[in-house]
Amino acid sequence: MSEERTYTFEEARALIPQIRAVLLQLAIEKRRFDDALGALHGEHASHAQSGGSHAAVDDREAALAHVGEGIRGLLALLESLGVKVRDLEVGLVDIPTLREGGAAWLCWQLSDADVGFWHSTTEGFANRRPW
Repeated sequence: MSEERTYTFEEARALIPQIRAVLLQLAIEKRRFDDALGALHGEHASHAQSGGSHAAVDDREAALAHVGEGIRGLLALLESLGVKVRDLEVGLVDIPTLREGGAAWLCWQLSDADVGFWHSTTEGFANRRPW
């Protein structure tokens, strides 16, 4: 975590609405990605059985690539803030901070009402404790 931006507790709290919005959008985009992937598989199966159009497969692949680009962009936004996504399924992130004179992570997930937990950079979620 050396030379990365760190956030005070108050700065991290102020950042939560933005992080929450990005994580919720990521959940939507992941659903779109899964749907597009399923449609692509269906198109491949249909094409294999009936010798259908390559254009339909190409369209599905383009849609999948577009959604994937959106997901990468949202993840890059969080990364640009220094926020580390630990588990996309539950919306778990770590926010760099300083605690007790050293680097630490403020640990937050979508189900948390507010920032309230932290752990050292050598620990993970299982070791998080109240701020």
